[in-house]
Amino acid sequence: MIVKKIQFTAEQLAIINTTIPRVFVSACAGSGKTHTLNARVRRLLDRKEPAKDILVLCFSNTAVGELKKRLPETITVRTFHSFALDLVRSTAGSSATRPVLLSSQRSVALLEKTLLACAKTVRGVCEKTGITLRTPFETRRLAAFFKRCNGSDDVARRLVDDGGSDFSDYADVLAELRVIRITYEKRIERAGGIDYPAMLRRACSSIENVSLPYTHVLVDEAQDMDAVQMQLLAGLAKRVRNLMIFGDPNQAVYSFIGGKARDLREVIRDVVTLPLSRSFRLTHENAALANAILGGSKRRTVGDRHGVTPSLTQYGSVIEQEDEVVKLIGELKDSGVPGNHIAILSRTKAPLRAVEQALLAAGHETNSVYSPRLPAHFDRVLDMLSVVQVCASTARVGLKPKRLWRTRRLREIIGKDVRSTVLDDCLRMLAKSSRIPSFEGRYVMATRIYLRLARASGDMPKNLASELGRWQATSRRFRTVRALREHIATLRMQAPVVTSSIHGAKGGEWDYVIVLGVTEGSIPFYREIKRNEIVEERRLFYVAVTRARKQLHLLHAPFFHAPSRQKFVELSRFVVPAYLQRVLTVE
Repeated sequence: MIVKKIQFTAEQLAIINTTIPRVFVSACAGSGKTHTLNARVRRLLDRKEPAKDILVLCFSNTAVGELKKRLPETITVRTFHSFALDLVRSTAGSSATRPVLLSSQRSVALLEKTLLACAKTVRGVCEKTGITLRTPFETRRLAAFFKRCNGSDDVARRLVDDGGSDFSDYADVLAELRVIRITYEKRIERAGGIDYPAMLRRACSSIENVSLPYTHVLVDEAQDMDAVQMQLLAGLAKRVRNLMIFGDPNQAVYSFIGGKARDLREVIRDVVTLPLSRSFRLTHENAALANAILGGSKRRTVGDRHGVTPSLTQYGSVIEQEDEVVKLIGELKDSGVPGNHIAILSRTKAPLRAVEQALLAAGHETNSVYSPRLPAHFDRVLDMLSVVQVCASTARVGLKPKRLWRTRRLREIIGKDVRSTVLDDCLRMLAKSSRIPSFEGRYVMATRIYLRLARASGDMPKNLASELGRWQATSRRFRTVRALREHIATLRMQAPVVTSSIHGAKGGEWDYVIVLGVTEGSIPFYREIKRNEIVEERRLFYVAVTRARKQLHLLHAPFFHAPSRQKFVELSRFVVPAYLQRVLTVE
């Protein structure tokens, strides 16, 4: 086997070999950050540093899994929460007094007791909003809200201000909910439990009393740290000899969950910044656009090679935009580009769903990052559509399938027991379906029946309705279930085009990237404009344009935003300035 010798840049070598005890690696998009982190760990091992003295901290289990694939097995790789939980448990003394991570069921049970103890506050919430917190649904929703807040009043406010969240109706009762949350947290602690928000807070107070076994700590994706994680990191800096922190402040886009771009010198005064400014992902042309979007940022990205100038195309409507996306995907695939080398990105999910429907109808499979595919459920909907077709065909000759047969088929399709009242509802819907003339209309009815059964059986993934709805436009092209099944089977053999929100695309890269909705109200998003959060929206757009290895397409079209009842027609402010027009091909 031929081993390829890795060539490191001067910037990478400076980071790999440094003896500076406190380092922040400011890494631009595509600069080989994880590759450099890996090389730094291996250099420490080459210097005879024991593997047990090295700790790598990440922000998600996914990141932990990726780093474990690259690093030697002997290196400890943990999430912040996992590391914090160990800290808390190490100060608890005996195993009998160590806090237990609560299951979701146990969390809800403790919240139910808390609501009983806070009866007056609960009544106040009901009087102001009409929300009865003690119903099973509302109790689970409140538990989810507390988990999302992560103990932060600022995150709580952002969540309720977001009209697209599930918690906007809490806006007038945040003070009451804070009282309940504090009482709830005390009850959890008394019960010997701990939840995710409490892990970090309690670790911050524990770290000064714990003997840490680590000499070298490396932190990945530091720009996503929230205030409590930053506090924990400051505590770590006082206790370990060497600290190296990797991040890109230009990609700090998670303030809605508490993550903020912060100057590390505010909490670690002796930190030295070392740059990774060369992007191996970006062409010079795409790097020029990324730099222009950031404007006066001191951190400039350098591309790796020459390529195609990014394009900005303007359309008269979103329908025209969708048609052009389908056409562009077809041209790329005809030229030999695999579907999974292409990504379509958007600030929100709604435009992606519309484009997915258009692509599926045109014979292009898609794979959504923001919403997992549910092929087993879709196959059962096609079985339901077959039943609808039988009911329709027999109705044309004045007959009707026997009730026993229809009931048995419904039970077979859902595969679980459901109440007889639910089956009766579905039988009535089947009777109505026999009068629907179009195949598309019958598909819609089959979907409605299946969703009713899935909800009643408890097998109802959160995205099931939208996942089934994405096939409606495709069903319009067919007349029989068999033909539709054959079409689906052909699609499933394709390498699918990737669709993702910009947040979900962070960390990913594709040869060709299409960004939808480069329009005021979409990018930047209208709610963030109202909040004056333009700086983070600019960083989010930077994330979008730095995903492409080869070519970037930006699309603008006027659109009507139904939830806010607003029409947005202007090109995004991020691509309007004259200096930006010089790094774009405008069509």
